[in-house]
Amino acid sequence: MLSPKAEKLIEQYLHLPFEDILNVRCPYFINSRAKQRAQLRVLIGKGLPQEIVEEAKIISIQYHHGLFNCDGKCLISELTKTETDNPPEECIKKFLVDNGLGIDCSGFVSHVLREHFQETRKIDIANKFYFVPLKNYFRYLICWLRPIENMSVKKYASDQNTKKIESVKEISPGDLLIMLETGPQKNRNHIVLVTDNDGKIIKYAHARAWSMEGKYDHGVARGEIRIINPTESLLKQEWVEFGTVNENNETYLEAKNAKIFEVRRIKF
Repeated sequence: MLSPKAEKLIEQYLHLPFEDILNVRCPYFINSRAKQRAQLRVLIGKGLPQEIVEEAKIISIQYHHGLFNCDGKCLISELTKTETDNPPEECIKKFLVDNGLGIDCSGFVSHVLREHFQETRKIDIANKFYFVPLKNYFRYLICWLRPIENMSVKKYASDQNTKKIESVKEISPGDLLIMLETGPQKNRNHIVLVTDNDGKIIKYAHARAWSMEGKYDHGVARGEIRIINPTESLLKQEWVEFGTVNENNETYLEAKNAKIFEVRRIKF
């Protein structure tokens, strides 16, 4: 399994640490649609769970949305008065989505892997990641100052940062499932983090938005790949997520339809 701190961080994304609201799943947010630059990382899909919570409070107080008071406490009674058809968890999730607060797939993987490597190997992968040549000084400096914001799916797919894993049997916690040029328009890249492999089931976690989930129900999720034939590729196994299997599982379909689908492992 991943390290305890890494697993705890995944759980915090699955249940954002609001004081009185326990079951707010962190939404998926992709900055390529918003096209924001030079923003705080929490505003471009790269924030930690606590940063997302704090920013939600700041936005609510600053723009008088009435979800939190000046002490940052959630006004549950006000929520139930103004949103009679929805529980507070759904109101906050909608508020996060409407205000562009969430995590993208590479931001999620980067934060969790960073915790895992710091706890297990005492190294910070953000400091060892290869972004650009040193001669490209300005871009190099930006990546050095803002590493999480620049650890994209394509950077994880680079041979300078990761290596391919060919066998299903070799897949370990911390490995990555990388999908390049996928989706209906073949214009999306996606990354999934392996959290465990006991030889029978590979467990994973990622930040994603399925088309079936609509505008507000997407976010960080867990899934598993049941090994039915260990000598075959991952795409020949049984992918299960949110009760859906293979052709009904949009994560599986993204892997299947990707121009490049690889299992990779951090080199350092």
